[in-house]
Amino acid sequence: MKGFNPEYEYIHVKNLLDGDPYCELVVRQKAERREMTDSEVDGKNTVNWVYGKYTRQDLLKMDPVCLRALFRERVHHTIEVDIYPIFLGQKKARSQMGREPEMILDVWRERSFPEDEPDWEWGKTYIALARKLREGEKVDIPEPGPSGFDAGEMETVKKLIWERRSVREWIPGRKIPDEMIDRVLEAGRAAPTGCNLDIVRFIVIRDPEEAKMVWSDIPTPMDRCVLIVLCYDKRVYRTVGHDRLVPHNQMLDCAAAADHMCLMAHALGLGAVWLTRTEKTARAFKEKYGLPEYFEPALHIAVGWPAVGTIKSARMPLKEMIISKEG
Repeated sequence: MKGFNPEYEYIHVKNLLDGDPYCELVVRQKAERREMTDSEVDGKNTVNWVYGKYTRQDLLKMDPVCLRALFRERVHHTIEVDIYPIFLGQKKARSQMGREPEMILDVWRERSFPEDEPDWEWGKTYIALARKLREGEKVDIPEPGPSGFDAGEMETVKKLIWERRSVREWIPGRKIPDEMIDRVLEAGRAAPTGCNLDIVRFIVIRDPEEAKMVWSDIPTPMDRCVLIVLCYDKRVYRTVGHDRLVPHNQMLDCAAAADHMCLMAHALGLGAVWLTRTEKTARAFKEKYGLPEYFEPALHIAVGWPAVGTIKSARMPLKEMIISKEG
């Protein structure tokens, strides 16, 4: 590991000899990563990532899904995380700021791919700001910060958060319109995603035979509900090295999306429940559904019209959930 990248080390976090049920190794940074100097960044010819560099030729051959994700990740790490401290006068703009995502955008254009989708527009906004900062121009934050909700809006938020519940019984034969499922999916799309990598993917299942591939610890008859399987695209994390650095974030992204989706289902008057998977059932689903190796099922939700009112589960007091409020 030291020969591959001396900034990282293997840590033995679980060991059979210590009484743990299995052995587990993790890769961890030995120290906080040093910010690269301007002389070390060459955004015209290479793109840096945590374990190496990509040349322009690498980018010209890269899978479009991975190239697009690399663009978002580079915008995030080379512009977004720096630009707000610059706005606040806490640091100065680097002369190479934003060069890497500019290069990726150039390659994307050279490959004649469309660039009018929201993620590209988002990235180009940051690139334009970075260019102005490099040239010494003074720029302002283009959007206001959160202003807070008024009392009526807060009641709606409270109602949504505290009244949402898991529904496991649905009305037989009552179809859910496609536009409602789309709104549930859009809520998942809006969920936060680590480093803006956008790895979450959806499989919507209405067919009873296909539904048999999905393991559930409760019955999910297909004349009563729709199943939505949430997967993540492992190619993206491999491209930026996150599969070695923070692999668990892939499941966390799917969890955030599922939570948003269940909230939207509740707001639409639908009943949803979050259902887990095991390693065995995930492998079986991939094989039976014919998914490529890089798509990994994380969990699934069932959505339908509630057949009966349910008793909302209650939580233990907040004071018993807080470990510490010091500092």
